Amino acid sequence: MLNSLKTQWIKLLIICPLILGSGCFNQSTNNESTSDQVTHKKSISASPEQLLVEGNTQPLNVHNLQPRLSWLANVKKQTAYQIQVASSAQGLTKNPADLWDSGKVLAQESRNIPYKGNNLTTNDQAYWRVRVWQEGHENPSDWSAVSHWEMGLLNKTDWQAKWLQVPVRIVAEDKQTISQWIDLVGTVEKENGAIETPAIEQLHQMPTASLFRHEFSIDNQDKQIVQAKLHSTAGGYYQVFINGKQVKDRLMDPGQTDFDKRILYNTDEVSDWLESGQNVIGVHLGSGWYDEDIAFSGWKNPDATTPNKARKTYTFGQPTFIAQLEITYSDGSQEVITTNETWRSHASAVVKEGIFSGELFDASQVIHDWHKASYQDLTDWQEVKVLDTWPTKSLVPQMLPAIRAVKPMQAVGISQPKDNVWVFDFGQNFTGIPTLHLDKLSLTEGQGVYLRFAEWQDDKGNISQLSGGGWATNLNAVDGYIAGKQNADSWSPSFTWHGFRYVEITGLTEKPPLDALSARLLRSDVERVGQFESSDTLLNRIHHTALWTYESNLMSVPLDCPIREKAGWTGDAHAALITGNYNFNMQNFWEKYLGDFETAAKIAPTVVPGKRTGGGKVDWAVAEVFIAWEHYRHHGDKQILANQYPSLVKYMDFGQSQMSNFLIESGYGDWCDPVPSPGTPRVGGRGTPQWTTTTVTSTALFTQAANYMTEIAKVLGESADVQRYQRLHQNLTQGFHHALYDPETGHYGSQTADAMALQFGITPVELRQRVADALNKDVVDKWKGHSSVGALGQTYLYLSLSDYGYADTAFNIFKAKGYPGFSYLFDELDGTTLWERKGAFNPDNSVDGKTRGPLRSLNHPFHSGYDGWFYQGLGGIRPLEHSVGYQEFMLKPVFPTDLNHADVTYNSGYGDIKSYWKRQGESIVWQFEIPNNTSAWVVLPNKDKVKYPAGKYSILID
Repeated sequence: MLNSLKTQWIKLLIICPLILGSGCFNQSTNNESTSDQVTHKKSISASPEQLLVEGNTQPLNVHNLQPRLSWLANVKKQTAYQIQVASSAQGLTKNPADLWDSGKVLAQESRNIPYKGNNLTTNDQAYWRVRVWQEGHENPSDWSAVSHWEMGLLNKTDWQAKWLQVPVRIVAEDKQTISQWIDLVGTVEKENGAIETPAIEQLHQMPTASLFRHEFSIDNQDKQIVQAKLHSTAGGYYQVFINGKQVKDRLMDPGQTDFDKRILYNTDEVSDWLESGQNVIGVHLGSGWYDEDIAFSGWKNPDATTPNKARKTYTFGQPTFIAQLEITYSDGSQEVITTNETWRSHASAVVKEGIFSGELFDASQVIHDWHKASYQDLTDWQEVKVLDTWPTKSLVPQMLPAIRAVKPMQAVGISQPKDNVWVFDFGQNFTGIPTLHLDKLSLTEGQGVYLRFAEWQDDKGNISQLSGGGWATNLNAVDGYIAGKQNADSWSPSFTWHGFRYVEITGLTEKPPLDALSARLLRSDVERVGQFESSDTLLNRIHHTALWTYESNLMSVPLDCPIREKAGWTGDAHAALITGNYNFNMQNFWEKYLGDFETAAKIAPTVVPGKRTGGGKVDWAVAEVFIAWEHYRHHGDKQILANQYPSLVKYMDFGQSQMSNFLIESGYGDWCDPVPSPGTPRVGGRGTPQWTTTTVTSTALFTQAANYMTEIAKVLGESADVQRYQRLHQNLTQGFHHALYDPETGHYGSQTADAMALQFGITPVELRQRVADALNKDVVDKWKGHSSVGALGQTYLYLSLSDYGYADTAFNIFKAKGYPGFSYLFDELDGTTLWERKGAFNPDNSVDGKTRGPLRSLNHPFHSGYDGWFYQGLGGIRPLEHSVGYQEFMLKPVFPTDLNHADVTYNSGYGDIKSYWKRQGESIVWQFEIPNNTSAWVVLPNKDKVKYPAGKYSILID
């Protein structure tokens, strides 16, 4: 077996790095590869590139007074840098630059370097460039191309604009087509099978979305527009238009926050949208998360410590918006166009809309060209209401990537389970919005077409919306289109989104063509930074299943699922943290989510942000500590740790208040671990852990939190806290081990318990191999090659096996046949994303020949933590404790016997780290690439670790 292979380092094939001025590398006697140390006086030909500010390219609304600057050095090893910042591009030619000249700074880092120049204020412009010195070169590189950033509206008083809303919200007059949509949305099946209509009246009273417009004139005959910046946002989802063109491609915007505490705003350069003469700004405003007042309106919190009371609403109030257009002309003059009492409003053709209910569009109510200057009939337009006070404490820039349509989706099949009922199958469960191609349909005026969204379909083609949780939300997800005299070629909803694989269409009298319906995958547009592929098709499918599940739940918040709750459960976030960090650039996404902890109403919150929350769960809220520390390890950003530190300390104080003999009993635990067989009732109900006590997971996770807090305190120079958290970590470690370790069996009671004890360093060093042996035995013997972990154990199980010689066992878990393995999910359940509780549904059970659909979500990313092993284990790409941002990292792959090759890439921000290995006869050829300005410790079994600088290498392992 390769688990115990005595690897011999037969041959080292050197491939020179493709960087000018660098040489080939030889293995040195002190286990560190060294480069030619000859000093060159000539400058470096390559200059830095990919300049970023606050993780973005040329942002226009920076609020951080010490914005973080990053660049790609383009040298093998940067030894120093110099940054210059000026108030104009021309100012960079002066010496020194008028805002900041760092001088030559001896440092290798090129990520998240804080600006330390003159104070900046509202709307200030800063132009910057950077140059670097390479090891072995006396002269610096050429200067980078000039980039820039602009400060946003830093103070409340900088907003001349006022918040607007409609004075009276319009409710569309009931008619048969509207009532039909309401019945489809509001008639829900409860958990016990009863059919109820608890939200029907609320749906009848649901108001329309709203249109707003404002006309203004630009006289620029004798001057040119130099810049036009539009600052805008909303309490609710909004779309903004200038002269009929939508500004940017953001959808479901702005991102969800605790809106009464902060709202995210956008700043866009819109010069190209403006025209000489008359111009119009238009805004389309929907409810979004700001005004979701029906879903869960009758929900009772099963975890409440006080008597349950029905919650009436999760609304923050009536939707509202604000906009400020700042125009700068070539003669230096400025003009500001703002939202104020002169704007006008009108009901939208979106006559019903909600995140959980879906959207109903009435084409007979469309006002054509309402957002253009050519439209002049304002007879039915109403005055607007100006708010006396802000609906939020602060407006902060939306720095995380906006939600966008990132991939088109096409239906792969269509079925007809009943007369005039057709079901489109997209072949993949995902989060998105549909597009109804009206030019493919022959609709008559007043005809209603209805789309019901579902994750599941029975063998006769009928969909079930049970997994959508209408039994909890009181709403089914349904979109509707009512045809007018004139209809556009296509239609998509504006203010709602769904999780689905199947779309049922009713309201048609003949079969629609397959291309009558398409869709788009929606998510926060975080950049993909990880790639994994192997010789095993099942393994590849398991990886892609994790990806589909994870990216289906990135909607400015890491969701638990995109259908029932759509909530930022904190435990779910840290359970899948490693999957997000290896596959996507989550830098600004996590910074925003950490801010949601700071505005949370509860201590140790279980959900952030929003009003549907709870608190007091140490094992869930530990996400704040884990995300903050992993963010620092991945991106090297000290500011995040400093900003979050007071909130982290509050969490730790609460956690300590929950301890008894350095154990913590309360928590949700290893949620949704497998029951013994499909359909077996879960002891304790809901997702209650069956194999691991909450004492194990809460204590283990809090122990690791104490460890992380020790390191965070060291980074921030909080010496007293370093000692405090070190003592806490030691006490928790001892308390956990003494209370839970069984010396007779050699383990802590479950796979999750053993894995956490090993990965968190709780197990004493001399016992770690024995615990790993016991863990392997549990997997192989007790569970017949399967895992028994729930959501919290996924991240830690596989490394705990492969790090101690059981790579084959880790690999074979993915290959294990039958329940509860992946083959069962794919072959028996036809799953394309990770189910919340695949054992809760037995496809063989039926009543009167009918199979009732699954009750729980079929798209739950908290089970995806295993995906990290594909990068850390099979690729061997791991961060080191003493280094951040992968500037120095480890390469330590494992080679399971039944896998022929693995190809893994991770872009750390310094460049692509690549690890590719394949079997060649009895040998393994391993090729790896270390990006510029980084180094890696290469670790192979039974060999000393060796440090390599940037370059491409190939190793033959016999």
